[in-house]
Amino acid sequence: MFLQYPATTHRRRHGPRGYLDYRHYRPWLRDEFQFRCVYCLCRERWFSDGDGSFSIDHLRPQSAAPERAREYDNLVYACWRCNSAKQDTPPPLNPGRDVLADHLEACNDGSVRGRTPQGEALIRACRLDRPKLVEFRRGMIALRQLLEGRWDAAADELLRKYFGYPDNLPRLAPLRPPGGNLRLEGIDESCYELRQHGDLPDLY
Repeated sequence: MFLQYPATTHRRRHGPRGYLDYRHYRPWLRDEFQFRCVYCLCRERWFSDGDGSFSIDHLRPQSAAPERAREYDNLVYACWRCNSAKQDTPPPLNPGRDVLADHLEACNDGSVRGRTPQGEALIRACRLDRPKLVEFRRGMIALRQLLEGRWDAAADELLRKYFGYPDNLPRLAPLRPPGGNLRLEGIDESCYELRQHGDLPDLY
């Protein structure tokens, strides 16, 4: 199923440093987390405002660790709803340290099941079991299954619209973080560069 939590810890692809406003890391984080919420897995493509429905979340909250407020590896990409529900508390799971698939299971009925106490705590913190979200996810699962069972141009167009990468992929190569970039090799792995070379898949 396309809605699955990662079976490995998240390996940071990018390493920009030095921005005084953490919101300037946004294009890097969009690419880093594949244009979807790290908590509920909903994608930019599924919101009418696209990336406008997403925000930057601090793994270690600014109130508890102000010195890490502008540290790239302390930031993740999350939808507004999950970030708002979690509020100013550290998440029970850290994607850079924890294998999320060991703690959470995305089910075919749109629900998310906690496999561990930490997984159950994250479900509560981000309200991943709220009825409207479960219904929405169930609908997206059914839509993809329906479209993949058809062989026509209209189905292909809808698949790319809802399950492909966004059109406004961030071009990271021209960006110059004030403190440099610790992981320059990640530029070549970015979605924009992969698309330029014809290596970005249509769906994910």
